[in-house]
Parts: sequence; structure tokens; C-alpha cells
Amino acid sequence: MRLAATALVLALLTGSVRAAVFDEFQIFDGRIAEPGGVDLNLHLNAGRHGIRDGQGAPRNGLLLTTEIGYATTPWHEVAVYFPVAREFSGDLFGGGFKLRNSFVTPGAGDRPLAAGLDIELRRQSFRFSSADWALTLRPILDLRTGPWQLILNPGVEFPLGRAGPVFAPAIRGVRRVAETVWLGLEHYMDFGRIDRPEAPRGQAHQLFLTTDIRLAEKLAVQFGVGHGLTHASDRWAGKFMLLVDF
Repeated sequence: MRLAATALVLALLTGSVRAAVFDEFQIFDGRIAEPGGVDLNLHLNAGRHGIRDGQGAPRNGLLLTTEIGYATTPWHEVAVYFPVAREFSGDLFGGGFKLRNSFVTPGAGDRPLAAGLDIELRRQSFRFSSADWALTLRPILDLRTGPWQLILNPGVEFPLGRAGPVFAPAIRGVRRVAETVWLGLEHYMDFGRIDRPEAPRGQAHQLFLTTDIRLAEKLAVQFGVGHGLTHASDRWAGKFMLLVDF
């Protein structure tokens, strides 16, 4: 099972009014379905920040994202995302789309160490991003030993036609506590532009506590709650995620 964590990130604010590179949280562990396998992931997220600068994803509201993935080979998966957001004020709007290609180590599900690379192209409005088009390169390093799992995603986003690349890594630690239950901690970071990193106060650091439950062979759910660690982070965020494999 590909363990993914998603939540609403409501654009992050600093004194210079800069939006974060992610409108949702997701971590990839380098393990994909068998060739020809299709998976459907539904992400329902709620977040509250309390500060709004007029750009970026909604700071106070709900985000529903439909993700459809298809494994073409033992080492490649393609997925498309369609987000829809609703602010608590009542505003409803679409969030464009994302197209992700994942290249992973073949047979990663049977390896203690897996690696890969995500290449993600997105087209989103100013409500979600400061750049209409962006390309994200997300390396994957996935280590499993006994009941423990550690995942690193040191992602870099390239806003097309705008400012320089942004460094936004993420890390996830998971422990299996029962036959079908996992508990995890996830830390998402946004350090700003690589050539001009933000001061500590302007960096985004979001910490999540998650629970993954496998309900059936091809059905799983995930719950999570997150809290910001800096002024530029979201105050609170919650999520429910449904994962279905076909």
C-alpha cells in the first residue's frame, strides 16, 4: 500500500506575503500497485489559519481532492488530481489539476529500501499558488525495518515563469501498532527559494499525527490532525482520506 498523507495547507504567510509551494500535504513511499492496477484516493481536508493575504489556497475552509492513479509498469505510475475548495465563507471554486508521474524501484514492496522520483506538473489559479504553472521534482527514499518505516521526500518546486525554485522537503515516520493499524508523525517544511531562503520565522513547518487503518485488502482509511510550528504555518488542519485499489 502506498502510504500517503494529505491535508489542506492554506497558503502560508510571512511579512513579505509569500505563498507556500503546496496546497495539500502528501508523502510518497515508492511503492506502487501491480501493472494495470488502478487506485482511487479521495482526500477531504479542513483547515484554519485565521490570516488571509488574498492569494494562495483558502485559509479557512474545506478541500476535496480526487486522485486517480494507474500503474503502467512495475516501475511507473501516473496519477491525476482534481481539487475543489470551499471556504467557510461559502465561496466555492475549482483548483485546476495536477499530473504526477512516479518512477520507483521495481518490486519495491518486497525491499527494505526503496527509492524513486515523482515528477509533478500542475496548473492552478492564484487561489492555490502564486504561479499558474509549476513543476515539482520529488525524490523518494523509503526505509522499512520491522514495524518501522521512514520516508523522505526532499521536494523542489519550479514555478514556471516566476521566481526561482523552492525547497520544500517532507519526512514521515510510521510504526505498525496492530495487524492493520499504523501510527505516524509527518513533518512538512517550506524553506522558501533556494537562492534566497526565508528567515526561520518565515519558514513553514507543519507537524501531523496520523492513523492509517487497513479495512480490507483493497480498502484503507487515514485520519490526521496537524498544527503549525511557526508563524508562517497553518494553525490547525485535519483530514480524512479514503484509499481504494482496483
